[in-house]
Amino acid sequence: MKKRVLMFVCAALLALAVVPVINLSMLNVNGQKNEGQEWWSESVLYNFDFALALLSRFSYPHGISTNPSQVFIGKEDWLYLGEPYNKTVAQGRHGTTAKDAQIAGVIGSATESWSQWLNQKGVSMFRVMLGPDKGTIYPEFLPDWAQPAAHSATDMLLANVSQGLYVDTRMALRAAKSEFPESLYYKTDTHWNSLGAWVAFSAFETEIARAEEGLRRLTEQPIRRFMVNERQGGDLAKFLRLKETLRDTEVVIRIISDRPIETEQYDFDTGSLKRSGGNPQIHTARRPLLVKSKHALNEKRVLWLRDSFGTAMSPFMAATFTETLQLHYDEAHPELFARLVETFKPDYVFITVVERAARRKRFGTPPPPIVASREPEVIASPSEGFLSQISYRE
Repeated sequence: MKKRVLMFVCAALLALAVVPVINLSMLNVNGQKNEGQEWWSESVLYNFDFALALLSRFSYPHGISTNPSQVFIGKEDWLYLGEPYNKTVAQGRHGTTAKDAQIAGVIGSATESWSQWLNQKGVSMFRVMLGPDKGTIYPEFLPDWAQPAAHSATDMLLANVSQGLYVDTRMALRAAKSEFPESLYYKTDTHWNSLGAWVAFSAFETEIARAEEGLRRLTEQPIRRFMVNERQGGDLAKFLRLKETLRDTEVVIRIISDRPIETEQYDFDTGSLKRSGGNPQIHTARRPLLVKSKHALNEKRVLWLRDSFGTAMSPFMAATFTETLQLHYDEAHPELFARLVETFKPDYVFITVVERAARRKRFGTPPPPIVASREPEVIASPSEGFLSQISYRE
């Protein structure tokens, strides 16, 4: 017994001595540490991430996730988002419930009310575009135990909203799978790639062009899949600590034009120029970001509430509209949303939301009443998010 205890103590002491050496050597090689951390801190010296990365390298080829709550491994090494994110897996497997029908009814009613509210504010078109979950478009690579049911909560939601207010891109993406040799989503990331974003945007602009006579479409321009590059693993690979180990493909889409799109990005509140030149992808803005596009197809203003599924789509939006005011919908609490509509005076309001987030409570709250005889006082809590109540006082 004493011998076993002694062996355990020796092993522990050896680990305490070896782990800092490994971490310091990796620090010297990679030169990476979190801001504010010193090399002698415990979080640096006794970080066991390297061991977890080694374990993940061993388990990944066998289809075993070292972080199953965040990511699970499908067929042919496709990675999928885990259950904590809006209970996506269980929701997909079990199909719809009575609660889903109730939620869909509430959101459908609220969306119709918002459309009318925005129309009274001078907005000529309001649309919500769904970015399908990865498993919705590529269920064939899901494990057998995660296969989705025939009727989904998204089907229930779309059945309860007024026709035309939601743009469902699932059919276009499913059809494009057989048209293109490249995949439309990253294997190691939750998002669609540029090709998937292009397919979805094409379906979206086709729908909005039906409601807006004379709207020029980007699909009328020459578009070329410029090249396919290799890239490192995405956010799901990062959960497994294999971001630098796994590889993915990046499809580059090029818009061919005699007058290339040139953009300028401004902080909407201060008016300060943040970036100019080219037409790059724009990551999700947590402050109102105004993108002005020279040589865009339509001289229209768009208030675009979006999430990370809008990143790959942002160059297409900039090429189509002269001004897009972008903000994550989580940041668009009622006071800010009302101010943006009043000050920016958009022609259109678009929301791009990933499928798993489309049934959040914020999308089911109706707009405030329009009262002509009173000035509105916006009462808001930043934590309530978009589609929360705005109250009026005498």
